Amino acid sequence: MKKSYRLIAFLILLSFLLLISCTKPEFNNPFDWDEIPIPQNLNFNYVNINTINIFWNYDYAGIDGFVLARKVGNGSWNDNYLTFSSDTYSHTESGLQVGESYYYRIRAYYCNYNSDYSNEILVSFNCVDIDGNEYQIVQIGNQIWMAENLKVTHYNNGDPIPHLTDDDDWISTTSGAYCVYNNEPSNADIYGNLYNWYAVEDPRGLAPEGWHVPEDEEIMELEMYLGMTYEEAHDTGWRGTNEGSKLAGNADLWTDGALENDPEFGSSGFDFLPGGYRYHGNGNFGHLGYYGYFWSATEYDTYDTWRRGLNYDGTQVYRFLNYKLFGFSVRCVRD
Repeated sequence: MKKSYRLIAFLILLSFLLLISCTKPEFNNPFDWDEIPIPQNLNFNYVNINTINIFWNYDYAGIDGFVLARKVGNGSWNDNYLTFSSDTYSHTESGLQVGESYYYRIRAYYCNYNSDYSNEILVSFNCVDIDGNEYQIVQIGNQIWMAENLKVTHYNNGDPIPHLTDDDDWISTTSGAYCVYNNEPSNADIYGNLYNWYAVEDPRGLAPEGWHVPEDEEIMELEMYLGMTYEEAHDTGWRGTNEGSKLAGNADLWTDGALENDPEFGSSGFDFLPGGYRYHGNGNFGHLGYYGYFWSATEYDTYDTWRRGLNYDGTQVYRFLNYKLFGFSVRCVRD
């Protein structure tokens, strides 16, 4: 009998200790105890092709910590995915898979009390345009690039990009437009579309969500990672050594020459193709299989914009200005 009394007394004492251990903490801002403040501004940035840094804000003291929830694709939420101390406001998440989507949200807790969840974020390690075209991607240095040419036919708000097949229409437009080499639809499947620069700069958005057409300086970063010096990258004309060969890919599509015969041909994974161009002066197409060109987003003046070019019979990269009415390929880099 005495043992039973002792057990009851112990349980009462334990309940009392648990009760006082979960009394309202001293927060540095007033709020109702039933409403623990919610973590704010949950966000992330990409570290590399399978790693992100997640971070959030919290302006209150006295909680025990935070609990991160995660959902993968169309699966169920893991509401207790990771737990962090009260002085932790970021987390590096690695091992994420290309082609998968990840959702995150976070809550604050104290004892068995929880705040509501923060805003939800979506992390996607794929590249899909508004038309549903999915593109291969590649990490080169600290940048993540599309490894295919763009072939989207709508801006990001859903508006169609004018498809101009007539030569006179092409050379006279001053708004965004695209075409397919020789107006042959099968070429789009291989080489993507050719866009004038007015499509690149259109505020409705040409690149897939979370991506953008690279600035001139971003292409220089790519070139310098592959071996160009700073001075070479900022020069014009043919620059570097064999960076063009490293950027190119799919030897079967290139006319035989120095570009594909370089031992480091295709080594970067960028896989640029000889998609040719459409001329601004008469609307003619040219250079398929011999040259490949892609736009930068950097405008030089009213008429000209910086672009890059590769040549089947050279290993370097060409940097120069071209009229905005030219039709060139587009590659995108992740935001």
